[in-house]
Amino acid sequence: MSDEEILRLLPIAATIVAVRDDRADQQLARLGAYDERDQAQVDRCLQGFLTALVRATWERGWTPADVVQHGRRQLDPGVEPLLLAAISAEHKTYRQTTIDPRWLDQLADLGVSQPFTELSLTTWAAAARVGRYLTLHHALSLAGFLQALPILARLYPLPGAASVRRQAPAVPANGKMLARIRGLLAKAEATEFPDEAEALSGKAQELMAKFSLDRALVEADPAVEIPDDSAARRLWVDTPYVSAKAQLVGAVASANRCRTVVIDQLAVVTIVGEELDLQLTEILSTSLLVQANRAMLAAGKHIGRRGESRTRSFRQSFLMAYAQRIGERLQVTAAATQAAVPEADADRLLPVLTKREEQVDALFTKLFPNTTTRRTRITNGAGWEAGLTAADQAQLDARRQVRR
Repeated sequence: MSDEEILRLLPIAATIVAVRDDRADQQLARLGAYDERDQAQVDRCLQGFLTALVRATWERGWTPADVVQHGRRQLDPGVEPLLLAAISAEHKTYRQTTIDPRWLDQLADLGVSQPFTELSLTTWAAAARVGRYLTLHHALSLAGFLQALPILARLYPLPGAASVRRQAPAVPANGKMLARIRGLLAKAEATEFPDEAEALSGKAQELMAKFSLDRALVEADPAVEIPDDSAARRLWVDTPYVSAKAQLVGAVASANRCRTVVIDQLAVVTIVGEELDLQLTEILSTSLLVQANRAMLAAGKHIGRRGESRTRSFRQSFLMAYAQRIGERLQVTAAATQAAVPEADADRLLPVLTKREEQVDALFTKLFPNTTTRRTRITNGAGWEAGLTAADQAQLDARRQVRR
């Protein structure tokens, strides 16, 4: 069989294996029933096919973190190492200076670091201790998964086409402040007392708001040109109740001058904002999603008057009420922090915040020229009231004494 024939066969075989069609075994047997020399030919074609699909994935707007996060929901656990190996191989031809620093950060977080290596199915199979059949199955299921990915808004320049990004002025005690915020949220997630958890979260929001305003005041210096540091990142939320959880992320984003768009089918929220605000929004959103889920489970299941289960509608309504009330309280905390800025600084601060808002709005419109605002109906009053009660127990007043 020629390379051309194998390459024509691979997309079809990948689709069949990925959807678990009854013909999958037939396709795997056809590709695997060759002698050693022919197996090397199949591997060479399949390796090139996977690498090309990874490149096509970037061109459709996905990033390394996106494809791995989505893959963890769609692929068998044993496939992820092969995906990471294919990502590494695809980056082998790029100079580091042509890859966006944020992209490189994602690769490092995934454990894909330089030197990037060629993809070898034989080497990978030996390291993973899997046989020929399972190697082909993993490779084809991965290929089918990559083939089916939809188009997303492109958040970063493609690898190979990036230039060095201008860095914003440094913020004093950057790492120290972020460590304090993370420490507060870690305590909030660990405590068994809801009021303490939310008091800690409220203090974190106060520090976040102050941190961001301090950064804006640095940029308010007439000698410093206000950089366009607007950007976007995606936050993948756990199913179910995606729309309600996305509403909670949106509430955190709004309190921190960011905007959001949700794709329910993928369970992903895109956050658009100034780079620092994005980072802070992601940190707090991730923590509050953990806390909201814990509060929801603590509220228990819900049975209707006729004995039927209404747990799903109860929990959906619970999370939506929780998101709304937490959002209101975060807004109060953020507004109070800004109101506490000395009058002289406030006069300098306003033009910077206005300019930032214009930059964020411009990027949002560029990435999402056509968005739809959708309203979600509340179908369970008990869940809504329980969610409000849980959120009201959250002591977000940053001036409240926090128990140690």
